[in-house]
Amino acid sequence: MDANGMRRGFEAGSARARLALGLGLAVMLALGAGVARAATDYRVELSGLPDDTTRGLVEETSELTTLKDKPPPSLTALRNRIRGDLDRIRLVLNAYGWFDATLDTSVNEEQKPVPVAIRVTPGQRYAVGALSIVDPGGVPLGAALAPPPGSLALKAGQPYEAQAVLDAEAAIIANLGRRGRPFAKVVHRDAVLDRAGRQVNIAWSIDYGPRASFGATSFEGLERLKDKAARALLRWREGDEVNIDQIEETRRAFVATGLFGTVGITTGQPGPDGAAPMLIRVTESKPRTIGGGLRYSTSDGPGARAFWEHRNLLGGRETLRITADVAQSGYSLDAKAKKPDFEWRDVDLVFEAKADREELDAYDLDAFSVGGGLEWRYSPQWFFSGGALFEQSHIDDGLTTEDYTLVGFPVVARRDTSNDVLDPTRGHRLTFSLTPYYDLAGTAGTFLIGQASAATYLPLDDAEDYVLALRGGIGATIGGSTYSLPANKRFYAGGGDSVRGFAYQAAGPLDDHSSPLGGKSLLTGAVEMRWRVTETIGIVPFVDFGSVFEDSIPDFGADLFMGAGLGLRYRSPIGPLRLDVATPIMGKRNSDDIIQIYISIGQAF
Repeated sequence: MDANGMRRGFEAGSARARLALGLGLAVMLALGAGVARAATDYRVELSGLPDDTTRGLVEETSELTTLKDKPPPSLTALRNRIRGDLDRIRLVLNAYGWFDATLDTSVNEEQKPVPVAIRVTPGQRYAVGALSIVDPGGVPLGAALAPPPGSLALKAGQPYEAQAVLDAEAAIIANLGRRGRPFAKVVHRDAVLDRAGRQVNIAWSIDYGPRASFGATSFEGLERLKDKAARALLRWREGDEVNIDQIEETRRAFVATGLFGTVGITTGQPGPDGAAPMLIRVTESKPRTIGGGLRYSTSDGPGARAFWEHRNLLGGRETLRITADVAQSGYSLDAKAKKPDFEWRDVDLVFEAKADREELDAYDLDAFSVGGGLEWRYSPQWFFSGGALFEQSHIDDGLTTEDYTLVGFPVVARRDTSNDVLDPTRGHRLTFSLTPYYDLAGTAGTFLIGQASAATYLPLDDAEDYVLALRGGIGATIGGSTYSLPANKRFYAGGGDSVRGFAYQAAGPLDDHSSPLGGKSLLTGAVEMRWRVTETIGIVPFVDFGSVFEDSIPDFGADLFMGAGLGLRYRSPIGPLRLDVATPIMGKRNSDDIIQIYISIGQAF
């Protein structure tokens, strides 16, 4: 055969081979599709788990349960799935001290769907036995390094949980980190079963590392913030024993300025003198922010607020915030400047100027005020402030038109343990304020205004889907009479932040033209049941009550105005969007609307 003939024969053979291969693949695919269609349906029954905790974890990790809608393609695959689940169940039981548990499996492969029954016999739960902490040489840690007595949550005799052992281990390392041993680490951990005593003896070998003190601190990434201002944020002193809590407090202090996108703190290896160099790496973010919000209520109509803020005006963390507010009832412009850590750490020097124009049912106001003082962040929960202010105002309350020149000295104390500014689900808030005023123009004389408010948030379930929120407020004025006081210094109730169901400032005495008169004292309260229906939707039934009074002290026996309603919450990335619809249920007059609607950002309190 010549070369051409050989080539033609080879090409023909190749064509036949390709055809055969294609037919073979088609058959395989068809058979595969048939196998896929012949999935092995099953039903599973799991019983005998000792408690809700283990049952919940098993159901979350079980492939028989989580993949039930995706049945395996064969009985062999089902057997593999069962074996995998038995291993996972055993791991869950061991993690909670059920080391002697037995697992019995029953499978009827002839029945369709295949019944799979797994029964657990948990046996006796093991307890925590002896605890020991030694160094790598086997020497027990001395009193200077061992955790303080009673500081570990893990105790001998309590039911064994693997997570509790890990938590105790972390507490041991953290305790060493607070005692000048920032490089402490676990060499190994032994958990030894004592089957006769039904307990687990736990031993840690800890390398506590070199003792270290805070050395020189250096920075990387500072651009706009001055070195001196950055060092003012340090919560440690050079030469002091290293304490990891102070390192974390410093990191939080840097983050709280809002000037940094990232903050990292590295403790270097100590030198011969024990001093560990500290390195703080930061990435600065933009110091300026522009923001705003919208609101609406039936009585006030729409409103808008916008602000501009600079958080590092002169390179020393100085803050300037300018806020403008516009609504149907008027407008205001406010400027507030703050110099942080003025002479003392966590004590800020503050100046503020504000111009107001309001046209309310209770009064018309044109005012300008300036003030200054000190703000002290005593702790993450406590805040104090005090200062002086000067206010010039022109007020028409429908009865008289007066000019006031007030000098005041406000003092505020606030405690806040809530877990979220806009949407708290636990904790409480307390605020106390006291301001003596003197009218230089002689119109209002001298008077003292005091006010206290409290709110608490009580989660009713572990997921915090149901939260009972309570609020109460009281106010009192000493000096003058209701009508000698400037109208904007009187107490009022009613509106979206007070007694919902009544118009702004209208939950109190009215004049002959149905305009609010205000009072010298105040009493308000609110109850909300916050129910998170989905991850983004919440429903809030509520009841508000309160009133204002002519006397300096509230009349606790008097009838109160009361409103009730239903709210809708949508949890957006900027906080919950609030829609409340309320109606008066006690104290309604002919001038009060039957429905009030409120729209804003954040919970009512």
